[in-house]
Amino acid sequence: MIGRLVSSSRGATYYWVERNEHPDAPCIVFTHGIAANHHLFDKQLPYFKWSYHMIFWDLPLHGRSRPYHDFSYANVAADLRAILDREHIQKVILIGHGIGGYVCQEFAAQCPDRVLAFIGIGAMPFGIRLYSATDLKQLRKVPMNVKRLPEKLLQTNLAKGRAQTRYGYHNALGMVEQMSKRELINAFSAAYADRFTREEVVEFSCPVLLTIGAMDYTGKIAEYCRIWSEETGYPMHVIPDASHNANADNYDAFNDAVNKFLHRKVNP
Repeated sequence: MIGRLVSSSRGATYYWVERNEHPDAPCIVFTHGIAANHHLFDKQLPYFKWSYHMIFWDLPLHGRSRPYHDFSYANVAADLRAILDREHIQKVILIGHGIGGYVCQEFAAQCPDRVLAFIGIGAMPFGIRLYSATDLKQLRKVPMNVKRLPEKLLQTNLAKGRAQTRYGYHNALGMVEQMSKRELINAFSAAYADRFTREEVVEFSCPVLLTIGAMDYTGKIAEYCRIWSEETGYPMHVIPDASHNANADNYDAFNDAVNKFLHRKVNP
């Protein structure tokens, strides 16, 4: 893949491009979640490269996109827009994991005409309207809980909580170990501080698929994924034998589900 970056007064955002031999092939943008980086999608690269252009990026405050100042989902969506403009890509398929799903929703709110489809992986609705007051209160405590653990225990707990398989665990651990406790606290604090700024749920004007690992017991992600599906009618697909990082835990099942969805809705 070709590595590049876009810069702003907030910092540099790094990304990698894998071009398909067919210029008119659709483009998929893969957006990872918190305490991860673009390597979360290592098992998607060899599968989808035959049919799609692909962009992988390190969200600000993660991977190579550090340091970064003034994190907000609006700013990060603007960084994504800058990446697409630099690569002369007008329309994209968005795949977002965890808070990467928030980034995708914010981008879709800003640029609805540029989104061909959205696929969530363990992603919840961005707008707070669907959440109970009690659950919003618990979500606000997440950065505080991160601060309480020593660095090594924090790293291993994050990896264990996101993976069911040996590959999934080592993939998650390898990413989270690249971040110090201070950097993890910074990422969680920034991501959750801006988590409550949108009231209404983002409405997509394109096909949507919500995926969730059958063993994703992270907070109430599975519950709110179901609520989101019921509220909007977006289909929800359960990935068997997988936890929060379902695309890494059971990449064969995830890749197959996404491929079928895209062939039906985007690239028949």
